[in-house]
Order: sequence, then C-alpha cells, then structure tokens
Amino acid sequence: MPANPPSDIQRVFRHVPHRYPLVLVDHIDACEAGAWVRAHKHVSFDEPFFETIGDTRPSMPPMLIIEALAQAGGVLCLHSGLSKPDGGSITFLAGIDHTRFERPAYAGETLSLECRIDRTLRGVVRMTGRATVDEELVVETRLTVVIRDVEEPASG
Repeated sequence: MPANPPSDIQRVFRHVPHRYPLVLVDHIDACEAGAWVRAHKHVSFDEPFFETIGDTRPSMPPMLIIEALAQAGGVLCLHSGLSKPDGGSITFLAGIDHTRFERPAYAGETLSLECRIDRTLRGVVRMTGRATVDEELVVETRLTVVIRDVEEPASG
C-alpha cells in the first residue's frame, strides 16, 4: 500500500550530498517503504547544464538522469528506514550497471522517475531505476547506493 513520502524536501535532501543546482528531483509523487518510489523532474530550458549546450533542442545529459534516479532512490532509502533521520546518515551513488538509454529527455518535458529496491545488505542497497517521458522509456538501469553514518564534528 502506498504511503506518503517525506514531504519536507529540505529534510529529504539532508541525506543526499547535493545542493542546488545538482538537486535533480522536483517532487516525490508516491512511495512505499521498502519497495518503490515515484518522483518527477521538470526538465526546463533554464537548467544550468543547458548553458553550454548550443543545440536548438537541448536534452538533459544522460548521466544527470542517472543521478536523478539515484536521488529518488535516496529518498526511498530514507522513507524505508534504511537511512538515519535528521541527517544522521548520507546516501551515495556507488555504481551503475545494465544501463540502457532509449531516448533523450528534452527541455520542456517532465521526466518520471521510479526506483524499486531489489535487495539491501549492511548499508548497501541495490535497486532498479527507470526514467520515462509520457510512459516512453528514457533510461533503465541498476543502481548501487551506499548509506553511511555522518560523524559529528568534534567540539572544542
């Protein structure tokens, strides 16, 4: 049964080591703890990564689509209780494999992101990620993310 994902995006991204302009998830649509997450990214014309592209029909760089899937996966880890709350742990993309790119995601389109947990073991999570535009496959991949505790700085 779907549950409400964490709604405070600032709380969510305490678990992802990125800040603007590299936060690539605009909204979490739905999430089932321990199973899957659905999110989306609006690919707009004013994205910083388009500044150096002189193409008349700019597309989102494929590796940034993979990163967006990894960030959605980080939200899934948080909502599933695999990450510590309140910034006590951080999620890193550790690997990708079995990746298949089908089409570009162009400026002006909405990228739908879905990640499903395949297995977890001692802070290592394997998941399948899939990005689509209007139900047409953009990329499909297997992701490995690693969750590590954040050490508090020594006071004094």
